[in-house]
Amino acid sequence: MKRLTRNLKENSIEAFILALETINKLTVTYRLETFCFLFCNAWELLMKAKLLNEGNKIFYRKKWRQPRRSLSLDDCLNRVFTSDNDPTKLNIRKIHEFRNDATHLVIPFIPRDIMGLFQAGVLNYAKALQDWFDVNLSDRIPLGMMVLVYDFDPKQHSLEHAKMTRKLSAETVRWLTEFQEEIREQATSLGEAIQQFYIPIDLKLAIVKKPNKADIVLSSGMGTEEALILEVPKSPDKTHPHCRKDVVELVNQKLGSDQAINSYDIVCIRKIYNLTNKAEFYYKSKFASPQYSDQFVKWIIKQATKNPDFFVSTRRKSSIRDKRKKP
Repeated sequence: MKRLTRNLKENSIEAFILALETINKLTVTYRLETFCFLFCNAWELLMKAKLLNEGNKIFYRKKWRQPRRSLSLDDCLNRVFTSDNDPTKLNIRKIHEFRNDATHLVIPFIPRDIMGLFQAGVLNYAKALQDWFDVNLSDRIPLGMMVLVYDFDPKQHSLEHAKMTRKLSAETVRWLTEFQEEIREQATSLGEAIQQFYIPIDLKLAIVKKPNKADIVLSSGMGTEEALILEVPKSPDKTHPHCRKDVVELVNQKLGSDQAINSYDIVCIRKIYNLTNKAEFYYKSKFASPQYSDQFVKWIIKQATKNPDFFVSTRRKSSIRDKRKKP
């Protein structure tokens, strides 16, 4: 793969992960607009990487004394998705339209139908990344991050609710209402392909005695469409709550002084057991240090319990690998 193609693909993934991290933080008031910008940027970069990888040009013909310009998002869409009725293309275009038209509005929450549009776009991106470059997005981030966090009371966040009309201007309410109606109408016309354009969201919360019977349910959608089952979204701070120092302390508390470890042991384990590709154990944000899960702590304790030489062996393997890498 050419260097430019590889850089475009990697930058696209970085932009998309940042979009997911932003929209899944309910404390970020500008998360809707930020997600749209990063989402469109990620798709544009990914499509340019695909075009380049297939031997196509991604630059317009250079004009005299003018800077070189690469293809716009719309031009990339037309070259990659040749059918105007492709639901993935329609999804990207609708979010691009939202990005362009809503930037001057202040929207402190995400309406349900727009969230359904976003959720379909996230799944489409993950599929395209896999199909075009054989890269699994779930290897880079916890799977739960691909299920977008939504406020748990859709009625309270409806545009018809008095609380929302006090927060938004009449112009914003009118524009959002019309935009959501367009989404529903376009989704209805797609028939079986609806889930590539829009995933209707109907959240239901119940307090039950048996936790395994509680869930978040996505509606069956328009007409008789079957529901798309997704897992409950979780914050990485909850799924991977430990830093390296925490892991060391927890392991030492359990194993005692006879098998005491330090931070270097975690580095060796991460290297030898390829933790960066094990989302259930390891999470690394672009802007923070690595985080580890409870499952990872339990796994270490289990390995050390079965094999008292686990840490010594792992250190030795790491040392051998480092020596082989030296020139």
